[in-house]
Amino acid sequence: MPFGDAVVSIEGLQQKVAPVSTLVNCFTLNLLVIRTVEKLLEKGITPPIWTSANIPGGDQANKEYIKRYKSRIRLL
Repeated sequence: MPFGDAVVSIEGLQQKVAPVSTLVNCFTLNLLVIRTVEKLLEKGITPPIWTSANIPGGDQANKEYIKRYKSRIRLL
């Protein structure tokens, strides 16, 4: 990673923007989620996965999760 982490220079701005660590960390976190889901499915466990509201049925699926987990996740 470059010194200072940011990689994009914008004309008129002395400081670079867009830290590389953010991309690397998001990628790593998503790989962890993928592998965790795979391992759970291998054990016969279907994990609850929050569904995008941009696909048909997404909002309804998420409403079910909210009902189910609201008492355990206060900010849900």
